[in-house]
Amino acid sequence: VKPRYFLAPRPVFEFNVSMSLPVYQHINVRTIQLDDLENLLSKNLNLKHPVALNLKFLDLDQQREMIGLIENFFQTNNLSFKFPYPVYLVTDHESTITHMPTAFDMDSLPKFFTQRESKMNVKESQLISRNRLLQQEITNADSQSIEESMNRYGQVHRQIFEMEKERLFYRSVLNRLMKGKYNG
Repeated sequence: VKPRYFLAPRPVFEFNVSMSLPVYQHINVRTIQLDDLENLLSKNLNLKHPVALNLKFLDLDQQREMIGLIENFFQTNNLSFKFPYPVYLVTDHESTITHMPTAFDMDSLPKFFTQRESKMNVKESQLISRNRLLQQEITNADSQSIEESMNRYGQVHRQIFEMEKERLFYRSVLNRLMKGKYNG
């Protein structure tokens, strides 16, 4: 599938739009002008599909500045770059300079959201229509409260896991003691 490009002949941002499948929307960022950045970033950026912002057309200093501006946008608007779909930054910088997920090139992006060449079967078509219905209901909610809720959920399940490990250890000790009692 060839990408379709919108905007002027020498676009500032190039959009690759696909069907309703949650496949990457590739956006090539070619400038760091604030007006252009306002056109790019919106509250609905990652509601329908994952986004890969390619900053490779900028030099290293411009990439660093753009990363800061993008991260600041999500933070000031209390939006999440992790859900409902992730926003990836394709950059030459190490991932330690940002909290956002990064990749060194488009091939390094997670394969889960890449578009397949084969046709969909019936079950996949049904899932796509269900996904379309769910997408209509999703809005990018308060990311901080959702993150806290997910962390609490993870802590509780981590505690359950540790307690289960301890229970299994005590069970094995008890079994060994019982074997020793019968054999000993």
